[in-house]
Amino acid sequence: MTQVALGIPAMPPPVLAPRRKTRQLQVGTVGVGSDHPVSVQSMTTTLTADVNATLQQIAELTAAGCDIVRVACPSQDDADALPAIARKSQIPVIADIHFQPKYVFAAIEAGCAAVRVNPGNIKKFDDKVKEIAQAAKDHGTPIRIGVNAGSLDPRLLAKYGKATPEALVESALWEASLFAEHDFHDIKISVKHNDPVVMVRAYELLAESCDYPLHLGVTEAGPAFQGTIKSAVAFGALLRQGIG
Repeated sequence: MTQVALGIPAMPPPVLAPRRKTRQLQVGTVGVGSDHPVSVQSMTTTLTADVNATLQQIAELTAAGCDIVRVACPSQDDADALPAIARKSQIPVIADIHFQPKYVFAAIEAGCAAVRVNPGNIKKFDDKVKEIAQAAKDHGTPIRIGVNAGSLDPRLLAKYGKATPEALVESALWEASLFAEHDFHDIKISVKHNDPVVMVRAYELLAESCDYPLHLGVTEAGPAFQGTIKSAVAFGALLRQGIG
């Protein structure tokens, strides 16, 4: 077959910024930080208390290429299910804690690979940081500080008027500083917003302000098609800058 050269030069590959240098931490068997590949995390949609259904969904996510999985823990029944799920899961399990600080300690004791805390929806969270830091340190459990536009501290909403990039970053760095006061640094941070433009700017500011690993995410992304587009645009803009 004859090939015809059109004289059009090949498009060069896109230029990516060097990966942002960060601290390193270990989430179970998965390394997190700039010395490791970007990992993919998803979250189950089952009731965590339903151990069999949750493990089945984790198996499906693992088969699809997921590296880390997150499970919600808003109740005592969910907390009680964590030991079995953490023990039987093929990939590291992160407990996503809601409402009660006691579930943070339950997740750490259960052997979860990491714990995600949202300071905006856990009662008197700041008062418990010292105890949480010590428990996490004793068990070698990393903490993700997950700030969310929908549950931002009322003091920051009053200061900024709404969930601006600056408000999200200030909340995250304040919580990280509380852990640092107790010599706990195995932290990664997320600052999620449903507007990709706001989300991207928040992560850019955060990347300039600290060296913690950053977990990328768009909150309330919407239906599958719309959510995929929003996430792809935001993730692409950040990963191209070496952020994430």
